[in-house]
Amino acid sequence: MALLVSSALLCLLSLIDPTLEQNATNVTYVTHITHVVVHQQHQPPLASPPWLNNSTNVTLPMPFDSVSSLPPLATTPPPPSPMEALPPLATTPPPPSPLEAGIPLYKHPHFDAEGKPIWFPRIVGGTPATIGEFPSKVSLQLVTNGAHFCGGTLLTMQHVLTAAHCVTDRRGVPMSVSMIQAMADDLNILPKMGAPTRQVRQARTISVHDKYSPATLANDLALVRVTSDFVKTATLYPTKRASAAPAAGQLCSLAGWGVTAADSTKVSPTLQRVNLEVVSFEHCNAAYQGTLAKGMMCAAAPGRDACQGDSGGALICQNRVAGIVSFGAGCAHPNFPGVYMDVVHHEKWISKSLNGVQGLKVQLGVWIVMVAVLIKTAFSG
Repeated sequence: MALLVSSALLCLLSLIDPTLEQNATNVTYVTHITHVVVHQQHQPPLASPPWLNNSTNVTLPMPFDSVSSLPPLATTPPPPSPMEALPPLATTPPPPSPLEAGIPLYKHPHFDAEGKPIWFPRIVGGTPATIGEFPSKVSLQLVTNGAHFCGGTLLTMQHVLTAAHCVTDRRGVPMSVSMIQAMADDLNILPKMGAPTRQVRQARTISVHDKYSPATLANDLALVRVTSDFVKTATLYPTKRASAAPAAGQLCSLAGWGVTAADSTKVSPTLQRVNLEVVSFEHCNAAYQGTLAKGMMCAAAPGRDACQGDSGGALICQNRVAGIVSFGAGCAHPNFPGVYMDVVHHEKWISKSLNGVQGLKVQLGVWIVMVAVLIKTAFSG
């Protein structure tokens, strides 16, 4: 009887508002669907917003008859991010430096506790030079005992171009100028056997190439300025710099002091000379396993080469300074040409240094420090 009354009431209500019957059905169905979906996601049911409650008259539309009728979720992967879309970066490592490649390099002499060179300078396979044959040739020496340690070349009567590793330590820090003197216009380097023409000057400033690398010997150049000008004579005067790099195969000359054979222990203190041929950069770089830097050039000849102590000397091509001795693998090694700094490539730095730009910066820095000290002293007093 009660069931008939309830059905009758429900029919009357549906006539008044047809959505009530549907709402009652939807509430039960939505509750069932919500339970299934939450179970699939393995998440706790979300808390109901404050404007909803658990009353049975909540209406939530559900257009599907059952869970099985739901459309499958989209499985298309999202587009790649900009970084994922980029091609992989190149992983080719840079070529190693000569030292990393295991090539034994011979540079300038090292000194013992008394300041004497451990490696004596030498030109391998050379012959004695004549007076005036290399008018710009300079010997860089220790002030304490006159020991020769590197070569150099007069670019002006006051400026000596040499290799940076000759006048710096292993970190690339310049030596004290009080340690260095420059000797010129003499074929003999022995302190007590100087010719009447010999001229010696104390170093005043050292300008090292701002991009010099002690590790790779890139930009291995330095300019030494002496305290006073050398006196120009018939056998002593500057040599002009090359305006174009020498071609492969061109004949050049090199001078230095020392022994005349790689295995010799007998020292020849007189200036020696050799003739060398320019080697192409490609061939030389291949010999050094791709370790040479821009601004380097090479020269070699069978059984002839520069070696320890000849660093900083000039490679003369057509009476012009074309290269500065930097390093080599052994002495007159048949597979490794001698390596030089290309003067033409470094012309901009050389010209700037000769004009005193770098020296002026150093002196300006010293003056700033001195003024700061004076001001501090004045205020503290």
